[in-house]
Amino acid sequence: MSRAAIDVGSNSIRMLLLNTDRDEAPARQYFRQVTRLAGDFNSETGLADQSMSRTLTALMTFAGLASQYAGCEVRAVGTAALRNAVNSPNFITSIKKRTGLDVEIISGEREALLSCRGILSVLEPAPDRALLFDIGGGSTEIILMDNAEILFQASLPLGVVALFEKYQKSDNYHAAIHAALAPLANHKLWKRWQKEKKPVELVGTAGTVTTLAAIHLKMNDYDGSLVNNLILDKIWLDRLDQQLTGMSLRKRAEMPGMEAGRADVIRPGLQIVCALLELAQSNSIRVADAGLLEGLLLDEDQGTFI
Repeated sequence: MSRAAIDVGSNSIRMLLLNTDRDEAPARQYFRQVTRLAGDFNSETGLADQSMSRTLTALMTFAGLASQYAGCEVRAVGTAALRNAVNSPNFITSIKKRTGLDVEIISGEREALLSCRGILSVLEPAPDRALLFDIGGGSTEIILMDNAEILFQASLPLGVVALFEKYQKSDNYHAAIHAALAPLANHKLWKRWQKEKKPVELVGTAGTVTTLAAIHLKMNDYDGSLVNNLILDKIWLDRLDQQLTGMSLRKRAEMPGMEAGRADVIRPGLQIVCALLELAQSNSIRVADAGLLEGLLLDEDQGTFI
């Protein structure tokens, strides 16, 4: 039987499809399209018409791809953009009518837990004490983990699309990022960890982090197997941030490894990474090309496993 997981994200729509109707190892297919669902978001009216139209078109394509496999079980979830928009119910109804997909809006806490499961599935070796993070278009999910036990989880209102649209003229995201990270910085567990001075490994996933990895590798043809467990050091990340400052979007888009549609939001994403490094007093991050989608397919509640 084939299974698929779809993440209706604030910046991009992603689908991981596993074809298990084979004698050999399951075939994995990954699809991604930047639709900027959170673009031009309005707190009073919700999601913009053009943003919903782009996203619906992508979901129609993904549903068509999944339908090529007889009896394919599809689980679709929505994250920050759909959680925050007043017109989400109407949009989800439209998605159901046009694609047949039932999109479940999951809480930030649930998103963090599922992302954690996905991240851990590709890390070798597994970290001892770690801060796992998933930077999205509308929120950033944070997990504090010690010896495989999750001790703290949070969904912070810190997304690359919202940051870019609000601060693009100044290109200065520092104050907003640090304000959004305050719940983590002020949490009693984090303060205790800082006093204990035991190293905390930072592990990141999602488009910002994997794009940074691809840029580091000058990877024109993206290969997730080369990205998993890659170490990016703070010195290189700081230099990249300086390089991106003042660079035109066209020049950014031409950089080897830059994901299509990400040139405008890569710098706010990178600054979130740098702020987390500063907060943790760490010199590097480890990259995971797995997260929410893999977590959905590993979700015991659904009885599905990779």
